[in-house]
Amino acid sequence: MSSPTVSAHAPAAARRDLIPHYAWSLIAVTAVVAALSDFDRIGDSPVVFGLLLALIVALDRVRINLFERAKTSPATVPAIVLACLFGPLGPIFGEVAIMVTRRKTPLIGRLVDFGFLSLSGVAAAGVYAALPERHGAALMAVSGLAGLAYYAVNSVGLGVIWRLHEGIGALEAWLERMAWLWPHNIAAGLVAGLFVVGERSIGTSAFLIFFLPLAMSWLTQKQYLDRSRSSVEQLRRSHSELERTNAQLQGLLERSRANYLSTISSLARTIEAKDPYTGGHTERVGEYALMLARELGFGEDELEAVEVGAIVHDIGKIGIPDRILLKPGRLDAEEFAEMRKHPEISSYILDGLDVPQVVVEMARHHHERFDGNGYPDGLAGEDIPLAARILTVADAFDAMTSDRPYRAALAVEEALAEVRRNAGTQFCPAVVAALDACFAGQPRA
Repeated sequence: MSSPTVSAHAPAAARRDLIPHYAWSLIAVTAVVAALSDFDRIGDSPVVFGLLLALIVALDRVRINLFERAKTSPATVPAIVLACLFGPLGPIFGEVAIMVTRRKTPLIGRLVDFGFLSLSGVAAAGVYAALPERHGAALMAVSGLAGLAYYAVNSVGLGVIWRLHEGIGALEAWLERMAWLWPHNIAAGLVAGLFVVGERSIGTSAFLIFFLPLAMSWLTQKQYLDRSRSSVEQLRRSHSELERTNAQLQGLLERSRANYLSTISSLARTIEAKDPYTGGHTERVGEYALMLARELGFGEDELEAVEVGAIVHDIGKIGIPDRILLKPGRLDAEEFAEMRKHPEISSYILDGLDVPQVVVEMARHHHERFDGNGYPDGLAGEDIPLAARILTVADAFDAMTSDRPYRAALAVEEALAEVRRNAGTQFCPAVVAALDACFAGQPRA
């Protein structure tokens, strides 16, 4: 017989609140079964019935701990005997006796045990009553199947309570805590059948010879559990240690990522520091790029790469002379040709760093045009990496909505209209649609 014990990890309140409802539903089903059962069989053998109740209570006191999660005891055997001799009422009354005498167990625990263990006994009684041939070895075979039925319902009942109490999956809990018990329950059923055969032959004297196989069953379970407990405890310690190590590694990775982004940002800001009019540009472009990438369904790893690519996209400007980079007016043809080299310089710098390939692609291709008239490689349409097409729109949108020495910032609505006008030529239409979706319903400055 098995029952749950208090877990070291408190269950969620929502699950815990369901346990009393589970208990009362089991009790309600048990009460219906009891009301429909035959009481006459108990009246026919009151002495045997009373001795079995005393035995089941006594054996319940020597329960064995199942890895600190539940308990089992040889009381399973007299419970199956009660099921075979007295039908469903036998094990139900047996569980009533245990519930009344197990005073140190919290009430809700006793109610749960009573419910699903009574129904386990009812299942055993049902199997025993349904199968023919109840003499000698055939009777023991049927009682062995009754023991298996008891085990099956017991496993389901415990699986539900473990799920509610600890949040652990029913199959996972069964494999760790209950899977090994099925041969023992068949053996318990066989021992119960042996008692039934003996009781029919020699009456109550069968109790005297009943104790030897019962004691052997209990000793076998205890020795198995004693050998297994140290292994299970070691596995749990190893699992806990792995969880702690994993948490530490996650913390290190987060700190490494923060340091990595900080270093990249510092490199990018060396460019911004030269030009007071572009202050905050990389952060804003990064925000716009992430906004567009999320709208277009990028995953978390891809979003991280997009964030880095947006921050470092203009790193190549470090190789452009200040006279061109800081010129207040428009560039002439020669100066513009020099400025157009910065995407290639960016990709050259980033190729030497341990960054995702998409970061390099964003830096190299964010000045490509959807119609193929961009630079440095003249890519067109979907040949331009999507992350680079996103960055093109984010970069242009920020430039339009920021003040420049030669013009004032455009309002958001004006900038959106300008981006729309260039969809299909300068900008990717899908990214433009994503930009519109992002600003839909937002106040337009």
